[in-house]
Amino acid sequence: MKILIVAPFFPPSATVAIVRISSLVHALLHRGNEVVILRNKYYEQINQLSNSDKELINLRTYTVEVDQSVRYFEASKRYKEIFRRIMDNEKFDIVFITAGPYYTIPLCEISKKEYNTKCIIDYRDLWLFDVRNKLDFLKPLNLVKKMIYYPIERRNIKQADLVITVTKQWKNILKKAYNIKKIEVIENGYDDEKLNKANTVIDFPYQDRFVISIFGKLSYYSVEYGINFFKSMKYLNDKYPNLLVLHIGLPEKETKKAIEASGFNLNNYINTGFLKYTEGIELLKRTDICVIIDIRKSAMGTKFYDYVFINKPLIYFGKKNSQLDLLVKQFENGFSCYREDEVIEAITRIKEEDIETLTHNVNIKKYARSKQNKKYIELIDKLF
Repeated sequence: MKILIVAPFFPPSATVAIVRISSLVHALLHRGNEVVILRNKYYEQINQLSNSDKELINLRTYTVEVDQSVRYFEASKRYKEIFRRIMDNEKFDIVFITAGPYYTIPLCEISKKEYNTKCIIDYRDLWLFDVRNKLDFLKPLNLVKKMIYYPIERRNIKQADLVITVTKQWKNILKKAYNIKKIEVIENGYDDEKLNKANTVIDFPYQDRFVISIFGKLSYYSVEYGINFFKSMKYLNDKYPNLLVLHIGLPEKETKKAIEASGFNLNNYINTGFLKYTEGIELLKRTDICVIIDIRKSAMGTKFYDYVFINKPLIYFGKKNSQLDLLVKQFENGFSCYREDEVIEAITRIKEEDIETLTHNVNIKKYARSKQNKKYIELIDKLF
């Protein structure tokens, strides 16, 4: 089978946006499929790119001159031009589009109407109906934008042979919004194949510290919750003077604001900057408690699965009855917290009772990404 993967972020980009599609492409290649890539052209410094995944970097690749400064309609126009050029010269069995970003979505309609080629849209994040804050969602300017983009998304979802998303809640949202049946859920997972192959050794200079770790986004989804998290850390720091908040991943302006507003001692916060996936996991393994902060009701970030893999006590700090809230509660040492005092109580209990694992009862392997890739390949096979 010959597949054109449209993924603005793809190796050698090293962002979290590449993780889901990279794992799936490996699985497709191992099944003997021919894969061609259409992505953004990257100009970052070499230390911001990853050259470790040679199998994917060496794939035949087309690039488009798009970066964050290019607005939606111009980015979409540029992708359409290159896409038509490719499709005029080659025949594919499937066009596979990752989202977001969302300026590639209109390629689905072109694929079906102009080239009679099957198309799959994979939503690792929702577009128009991703509600993070109701007030922001309902702002007049945002509603106007949604009115502009809605018919674009609707036309292309209607044309798609298959629409994939990562949670049942998101599936239900899309089904109601667009009255479609051809939608399935393929969850994320920890990258078991990469982790099983990894032989990563990393320095851990925090042996004498009580380390509370966050992998990826910390205050990005909510500065308010970030402030309350660091207020709880400030209280606990008086109780446990060796406490350290270790933020593994890119620095965030939101987290800087949260620390300043909370009064937390900045000397007890360390941001590692970008690390390779396997390096980040190795650091997590050496910490005491993991924290995930996310206020989105139906979202499911990839880092949850990495936390499950390392099997350390896990604290969710966010809103009640969210997807993450319900999942974390399923583990005997998973703590869902909605207020500052509940974070303090959960961490104190973990520390005082010397709790070291997330679970002894759950089969962690069921959260592996390879399990999800098998489901994906089965769905693709059903299209033919």
